[in-house]
Amino acid sequence: MTKPELTASELKLIDDAARYLERPTLMIELAETVGKPVDVLMRSLNRIAPDKIERAVGSSLRTALKFAVATIPEKLPATDEELDADINSLAKRISLKHKLTVAFTGGVGGMFGGFGLAAELPITTTIMFRSIASIAQRYGEDLRDPASRLQCLSVFSFGSGGRSSTAECAYLATRLSMQASLAQATRVLTVVTADELTGMIQKGTAPALLNLLSHIAAQFNVAVTQKTLAQALPLVGSATGAIINVALIDHFNRVAKFHFGIRRLERKYGLEPVQLIYQDAARQVKQDATARRLTLRPSPGF
Repeated sequence: MTKPELTASELKLIDDAARYLERPTLMIELAETVGKPVDVLMRSLNRIAPDKIERAVGSSLRTALKFAVATIPEKLPATDEELDADINSLAKRISLKHKLTVAFTGGVGGMFGGFGLAAELPITTTIMFRSIASIAQRYGEDLRDPASRLQCLSVFSFGSGGRSSTAECAYLATRLSMQASLAQATRVLTVVTADELTGMIQKGTAPALLNLLSHIAAQFNVAVTQKTLAQALPLVGSATGAIINVALIDHFNRVAKFHFGIRRLERKYGLEPVQLIYQDAARQVKQDATARRLTLRPSPGF
């Protein structure tokens, strides 16, 4: 297959996406936020109650899904020229109000540590979803289409080092694993209201939606666990809880920028050619990581 002639900025977006999405970067960002090494955070793992995180994640995604069915204010997508001119600062500009809001919810949640997660996370997740949707609109997604709204929800499953992180292309593997669930859930969302959706989920009468939420939760759970680890450290309180939430929304805004940027290129050049270029970039990321490990490995005899 002949590869399309992408612009320099388009190729850079794919390269940047592979370098971000193919390695678990969120834990590193959170560790830097609280000023602790990653291994210190990991030693706090036994303080975390997995069942509480799973319940909070499930509630948060159901809340975001209900929001996905509700009306989202329409905004025209950016032109190619606008995106090419300012593609690197898009997420930063578009999300300031959302950052301020999640900083507030993180500050409140930080005062209560792990006990505040159940109350804080659904609010924070819905705000992050709105920020993700804003980025999606800028990249040409039509949020009147239920499929595009579910793509916004799927962003929570990328880039946090979940179960597909060992795959050759973790991002593409996760997309493939959700493909059927997204298609089935989209068909449901075309015929239900937000209130009907809530009732169907509560009664367990929407298996397609529950299956999709299960796929996303398996990955989003990793990000929430990492957030909870950071907030569980001694002396982490209201101020640090706010900073952690800003780091979290920054992470998913970057993921959204890369996901919807790649989808935009797939619409422009075709899905298979763009994904082949991404696969090449992902292989290069892994080769570079291997080379760094070999360089840092002590020489025999030392």
